[in-house]
Amino acid sequence: MMKFKVAIAVSVVLVGSQLAMEPIKATPVPNAKSAPPLQPPAVVLGFAGIAQLDCVQQLEAGEYRCARYWAEVTHLLKSSVHRDVESQFPPHLQRQLAIADQSWAKFQTQHCQQMTQRLRNQPDFPLAMSVCLAKLNNDRILELQWGGQIITRQSRDPRFESLLDQLKLRNSSVQRQWEDYRTQHCQVEKAIFPFNNLRLAECHQRLRQARLEQLEDFFAAPSRGLDLFRGDALPGIRELNCVDGTQIGLNRCAVYWSQMTQSLRSRILQDWLRRLSWQHGRAFKNAEMFWQDYHRAHCNELVEPVKEGSMAPMVYHRCLAKLNNDRIADLKGIATYEPDEDVRSQLTPQQDKIQQLWDRYQAEYCKFESQFFGNQMRTKQCPTRLSKARLRHLKEMMNVR
Repeated sequence: MMKFKVAIAVSVVLVGSQLAMEPIKATPVPNAKSAPPLQPPAVVLGFAGIAQLDCVQQLEAGEYRCARYWAEVTHLLKSSVHRDVESQFPPHLQRQLAIADQSWAKFQTQHCQQMTQRLRNQPDFPLAMSVCLAKLNNDRILELQWGGQIITRQSRDPRFESLLDQLKLRNSSVQRQWEDYRTQHCQVEKAIFPFNNLRLAECHQRLRQARLEQLEDFFAAPSRGLDLFRGDALPGIRELNCVDGTQIGLNRCAVYWSQMTQSLRSRILQDWLRRLSWQHGRAFKNAEMFWQDYHRAHCNELVEPVKEGSMAPMVYHRCLAKLNNDRIADLKGIATYEPDEDVRSQLTPQQDKIQQLWDRYQAEYCKFESQFFGNQMRTKQCPTRLSKARLRHLKEMMNVR
C-alpha cells in the first residue's frame, strides 16, 4: 500500500512538472483574409521521438528514476519541435496550435492516470505514469512533424469502436479531450496544405491510428503490463532516426540529439550529487569539471577540418551527443567500446593537449570511484574502461580527417 501511495505521489508531481515546463501563450487572431499563403513547416524530420532508455527495465533497488528521465527528455524534445514548428506559423495558426496543444496535454494527463490505475497490480506499476507520458510524448512529436506516412487502415476501423465500448471510454472525458485535440490539430494541418483536399481526412485517419494503438495498449495493460523492451541497450540516448536527408535536416536532428543527451546527463549528475557526502561530492564535481573541459576541446578539434562547411553543425553536435552518452556510461560503470587498434600513436600536437585534458579527467574520476566504491571490481576496471572510450573518440577523429 505504501508503494502505491508513493508511486501516485511521484506521478502527480511528474505530470505537474512536465506540464509546467511548456507554457503556451495565446496570440490574437489577425484578419484571416490578409494572411499570406502558407508554406509547409520545414520541421519534417520523420523520427518518432526517443527510444526507451536502457535502464527503464531495471527495477532493482527502486530504480524508478530512469523512467522519469525518459518522460522528461521526451517532453523536452516535444517542446523543442513544438517551438521550431510554431516559429514558422503566422499568429492565427500559432493560436490554433496552442489550443490543440492544451487539449492534447489534458488528454495525456487523463489517459496516463487511467493507465496507472489499470496497472495497479502489475510489477510495472511504479513505472506506469512515466512510461505512459514518454510514449505519448513520442506520439505527439511524430504528429507535430506534419509529414510521415498516411495510415492505410479503414477510416472506421471496427476495432477502434469496439475498444471504446469495451473500455467504457466512448463518452468519457479523456476521449472528448482527444477528439478536441484531433479537431484542432487537423484544422492547423488543413491550413498548412490548403490545396490538398484529402489532407484533413488523412490527418484524422493518422491520429485515429495513433489513438487506436494507445487503446490497444490500455486494453492489454492488466494482463501484459507495460510491454517494455527487454533486450540489451547502450546507455544514453540512441541517435534520432532522421529521414530528412537534407543537410539542414541532418543538422537539426544532430542539435536535438545533443540537447537531449545533455539534458539526460545533467539529470543523472543531479541524482548522483544528491546521494553523495560532501567529501565524495567534491571529488565528483572536480571530475565532471575536467570532463567538460575535455568535452569542449575534443569536439572543437573534431570539427576543425569541416568548420567552414555546411555539415559542421552536424559533426559538432553528433560529437557532443556521443560524448554525453559515453559520460553516462562512465557513471554507470559500463564500457561501450572494444577497440580493435590503438590509435594513440597518431596523436597530433593539438590532440596531445586534449589527451592531457582526458588524462586529468580519467585520473580524477577513477579517484572518485576508488573513494566511493572502495576495492570493488568496478574501481579496478575504471582506467581500462575509460581508456576504451577515449580510443573510440580518437578513431572517430581520424575518420573525419
